[in-house]
Amino acid sequence: MSLRPYQAIIADSFRSALSSRVLWIAMVAIWLFLILLSPFGYREDYTTEFRNQDFHNGTRLKGMLASGLVDPDVREEPLGLIASAVPEDLQRQLRLVGKGDEVRIRYSVLTDALNGLIEDESWYNAQSWQSTTRLRELRELDEQDVEQLSDSLRKRRARLRIEAALPGVFEARASRSILLTYAGLDFPTEVTVDKPQFKMLVNQFVLPLIINWLLGFILIFLGILVTASIIPDMLQPGSLHLLLSKPVSRTLLLLSKFVGGCAFVLLCVTQLVIGLYLIAGLRLDIWNLRLLWCIPVSVFLFSVFYSVSVLAGLRWRSPILAIGVTVIFGGICMLVGFIGGLSDGLVTGPDRLSHLAVAGDDIFATTKGGGMVRFDASQNQWSEIYESGPGNRDRVLAPLAISSDQIITARVRGGRMNPFGSGAPELSLLSRKNDWSPEPSLRLPTGTTQLLAPKKIAPANDSIFALNTSDLLTTTRSEILLAAGEQKEDAPTPESDASQNTPSWFSKLNSLIGGKTKGFENITPERMPLTQPRSVAVVNANTVVAISGGRLMRVEKAPTDRWTIAKQRTLAGDNSLDTLLAVTGDQLMLARPDEPLRIIDLESLQDLAELEMPTRSFATQLVGFSNANGDDTFLVVLSDGTCRQVNWKDDSKKRLNDFARIGPNEIETLSFDQPANRLFFAHNVDQLDAIDVSTGDTVLSIRPSVTGWRQVDQLVVTPLRWLTPQTGDLGETIATMISGKSAFSFSSGDGERETIRRKVAGPVISCTVFTTVMLMISCVYFATRDF
Repeated sequence: MSLRPYQAIIADSFRSALSSRVLWIAMVAIWLFLILLSPFGYREDYTTEFRNQDFHNGTRLKGMLASGLVDPDVREEPLGLIASAVPEDLQRQLRLVGKGDEVRIRYSVLTDALNGLIEDESWYNAQSWQSTTRLRELRELDEQDVEQLSDSLRKRRARLRIEAALPGVFEARASRSILLTYAGLDFPTEVTVDKPQFKMLVNQFVLPLIINWLLGFILIFLGILVTASIIPDMLQPGSLHLLLSKPVSRTLLLLSKFVGGCAFVLLCVTQLVIGLYLIAGLRLDIWNLRLLWCIPVSVFLFSVFYSVSVLAGLRWRSPILAIGVTVIFGGICMLVGFIGGLSDGLVTGPDRLSHLAVAGDDIFATTKGGGMVRFDASQNQWSEIYESGPGNRDRVLAPLAISSDQIITARVRGGRMNPFGSGAPELSLLSRKNDWSPEPSLRLPTGTTQLLAPKKIAPANDSIFALNTSDLLTTTRSEILLAAGEQKEDAPTPESDASQNTPSWFSKLNSLIGGKTKGFENITPERMPLTQPRSVAVVNANTVVAISGGRLMRVEKAPTDRWTIAKQRTLAGDNSLDTLLAVTGDQLMLARPDEPLRIIDLESLQDLAELEMPTRSFATQLVGFSNANGDDTFLVVLSDGTCRQVNWKDDSKKRLNDFARIGPNEIETLSFDQPANRLFFAHNVDQLDAIDVSTGDTVLSIRPSVTGWRQVDQLVVTPLRWLTPQTGDLGETIATMISGKSAFSFSSGDGERETIRRKVAGPVISCTVFTTVMLMISCVYFATRDF
């Protein structure tokens, strides 16, 4: 059978497309759009001015500045010098804060005041700043001659001095930022990211957004307008009889017309994508060949809608009806996608498990909706301890088991988008004998984001650690039980008497700053606050490992209240990146985005090995543990929802890609239950599996019953989404192809990272099946009807 007739039909479709006025109008519009984009550019400069989004903890900043004004002991220290240099209007407000009044100060007022200090450095005293923790960049700038510093470097140095005097206040920012330009003119604001992060933002969001809107909506609609007449015109008596007079297959004839109809979109898409590729490369230094994958994917997306137009054209032989039916189909797809997104955000999203804790046979979890649940085996459901929901403004700290019968957590009121919430929260103790009802205990330091403990809690080793926005504090299990009334007090402690004599204004400021509260001791090394990005892993009751602003430290208990730094090193690379830590035995695992996993010796803090990450994934959680046989093992949860096991002692030369997967897919979080030697995997929203580490067998599988809206989502929304081609979700496939990442993460505002997984294979499979079915129906209809 010769293919020449069909090739001629496809070629004729291209000629018809080129002769279309609509095509040339679309091409001119694309060229004008590319011409408007071409003047965009960028330049790098030092990060100098403060902006509202630079504040990690505005409440702490307000409290520290107020303390610098009203506390006579710090007036000659860097904090006092900065507070005395801010404008008088702000000083008056801060003095009211120092007296204990509730004063709301806008971020814009604080940023204007700090930026004014950058312009005028009369507040700086070199001797006073020797007591601050100065980053290597600041030390190098201080050593340079003032006359040799450019204006940008001078402002950069002033900013670093302010950050050193106000630890725990600011987000980590790269030393250089991107300034967007248009035709050589600077935009009025800078992008507070460095060049690698700028490239990531363009590839992850900007280019996919342009592609989705122009190719996923405008060009598809224009394409349907142009191609809707191809099939009805073919069915005209003269045209169809001429085509069928040759020895051709009706099925191949129709498919040839279908392929030829895609010529319009192919011609437009090719110009747009190649134009964007050249502009991104020539103007933004982003040469991303993956962008060219948008050409076949966009034509594939158009083919989904065109398959509907072809069937409608065969049935009614009218271009108008073919366009109308396709538009209705597009509206149905959009409506189903909207309902599905609404269900994800309001129904399943808040029920997703984020942290696990196991106490004996009871399993507890926090949810993405800001609540906390316990699994009720008798009902086969998760029962709420703290309410969860999409509109919930509260935050619940990850629960921590302190015995087989007790766990601790805290509910931070208003803490969903603010780590401080509405003040210092109370630690809650949940015990089996009280039927797991929360009982108030110690008041946590303000801004506490995480509770930590050694892997084995014992009477002689019962330290509990609390990490807030800048400090690490410690208490004991005994103190917690005593405050909750679970244990009798042997004798009054002197601390309680001292706390009663503390002035009320000082207590208020201490609460704003996030200082220690009754029952807690601040163990952060002197002049070494934990700055962003930060992470802490507990080795034992006397040793912790911490990351603070790119500095890796092993901190050990000392005879004094404050612990000391036993060993430290500065990590290479971008120190503004978030870092994950895990410890087991004498080894430490460290993970950063777009960097290999590192295994580090705990004693020397030197790298032992680097493990390459899978191409499209990054680490979202690290867990280290020693199993019953004493083997030290690390588990890495990846952004694609899988878990990899890393056993350093087995083979130090393997790449991470070669390590065995463990557990289910779509993992939300995991936890290791040391007493039972079991790994618990939360996956697929709120399902749970437990694996015995010694044997590798699944010893527990929980599939909770769903009711209410969850049942509607499971029985109605999910099947409806699979029956309807997921055309809207193809945008996520395009974003994955352009960025090379199947997920992205962002700060959720409560001190944690939120990971969003993109749908990659699902939309492609759904659209492929739908298009195939539609074409099969069209071919059967065309072959069995006498036109």
